Amino acid sequence: MKTTGAYKIWRIVYPIGIYYVVSSIAYFFLTLLLGAGEESYMLRQMLCAVATIPFVWMHYGQDRAAREIVYGRRGIRPDARFFCTVAGSLFAGASLGMAVNNVIVMTPLIETSAGFQSANQAFFAGGVVFELLGSCLVIPIAEELLFRGVVYKRLKLYFGVTPALIGSALIFGIMHVNLVQFLYAAVIGLLLAFVLEKTGKLSMAVFGHIAANLVAVLRTETGWLEFSFYPTVNGILFTVVMAVAGIAVVSLFYRRK
Repeated sequence: MKTTGAYKIWRIVYPIGIYYVVSSIAYFFLTLLLGAGEESYMLRQMLCAVATIPFVWMHYGQDRAAREIVYGRRGIRPDARFFCTVAGSLFAGASLGMAVNNVIVMTPLIETSAGFQSANQAFFAGGVVFELLGSCLVIPIAEELLFRGVVYKRLKLYFGVTPALIGSALIFGIMHVNLVQFLYAAVIGLLLAFVLEKTGKLSMAVFGHIAANLVAVLRTETGWLEFSFYPTVNGILFTVVMAVAGIAVVSLFYRRK
């Protein structure tokens, strides 16, 4: 029974279901407590992510314990290679995040996606502190534990590396509901899964996720690099440079055995 396709799919799907059930229940009670206003939206999202972490950690911890029995435990050595890997993960997440964001903004997609506009307005309505703590710290940790730490690892175990890379990225994108966020999340999700695959460390995917979100928040709140959002010569050139730089770093990860 445990080798059937249905069982494999269930093993991948049910942690996602638990994540969203817990998140939805937490969101319901937080809305009763804090109200449904946009100014509390990011705070509610952050607290929902906090609520999901113990449940996701349960699945992640079980899988990690099983892998350690087979392959042994891999500790973190804070040497030069480790810090170079951290820097590469941060840079790849930030640069490719900016490039993908710019490409999306330069298209008519945002104007045609009411769901994205609504979510984006609520996201930035509650103050930069909650944006930084929620979007740039708590939510990346919760999502990486689930989508890379559990979903990607199980997809890889059952179907192999390439299906796991593509499948986890698509699932990550779909969970963001609207088309704009789907495209962005799918590309970034593919990057983060690849970083995890090549480094063997979930923390590197977390760093890349944090960098991508942090740059997005800083650009919106400060107007930093605003020129690059527009399809001008400078905007397009900057976007291409960021994409090439990010891909160059990804190619360095690719050379790892």
